[in-house]
Amino acid sequence: GLALLFDFEPGRASLIGVALSATSIAITADVLRELGKLDSAAARAIIGAAVIDDVLALLALSISIQASSGETSLPDIGLMLVKAVVFLSAGVFLSQRYLRHWISKLDNTLFAQRYKEAVFVLAMMLAFAYAIAAELMGLSAIVGAFIAGVSLEGVHLKHSRNFHEGADYLRIVFGAIFFVSLGILVDMSMFTSDMIVFLFALTTVAILSKVIGCGIPARLMGMNNRDSIAVGVGMAPRGEIAMVVALLALNSGAIEQAAYIAMVLMSLLTAIFAPLVLRNWVFNKRPSQ
Repeated sequence: GLALLFDFEPGRASLIGVALSATSIAITADVLRELGKLDSAAARAIIGAAVIDDVLALLALSISIQASSGETSLPDIGLMLVKAVVFLSAGVFLSQRYLRHWISKLDNTLFAQRYKEAVFVLAMMLAFAYAIAAELMGLSAIVGAFIAGVSLEGVHLKHSRNFHEGADYLRIVFGAIFFVSLGILVDMSMFTSDMIVFLFALTTVAILSKVIGCGIPARLMGMNNRDSIAVGVGMAPRGEIAMVVALLALNSGAIEQAAYIAMVLMSLLTAIFAPLVLRNWVFNKRPSQ
């Protein structure tokens, strides 16, 4: 709605809406871990909601990219939604029924005990396979990779290296490349005074929509005022998910440079907002304390 007020086309406005719908759980989880609140009711609500939030946002992304081209009819969007639901259901079913069992069997082999990285390599192969399958179905590759990650979460390994350890190494390397690539694509000459106003409005809506939209339901579900505010603030960071949406939209030609810059800067501002408010106001506690 905000994007439409700023004269964006409906297809591009929907992509901006998708970017604001996601939540970067990594930022909030790290802050809550530092504060010793990761086991609190607010933290459990944030993490649970953010996972569902991101799955729905990634499914909406695939539909919005198709719709933004202006060539997609309502039946096409319906078909895309059906394919997304089928892919999500099939991916989770296969992992629960077969993949986890196979990974556990591999973990108990002498090969895995000798080469402790073997299971992680297999997990990465599965992630790429899910991503390729998503692309072949007309969905975004990020949907497949995300579902693979969710499916592999909770697998207990006895002999091989933990998935989290390998993922941390990959995040360090490819995370840096990802953020550098975002900056390289930014052309600040396209960022006009109108876009500065749009950035301010977008960031305000991004924060208020989560603080109010998540904080009030948390309060209605019986949480106290502090935990309710924590849920709302904790859901506010858009982080890497919104940036991925912005990058995919820019590469597909769905949005222009100015809107891309606004979405990336909005993601950065919300990522700064949540830790500051949670640490210094909601819980009023420094990490050292």
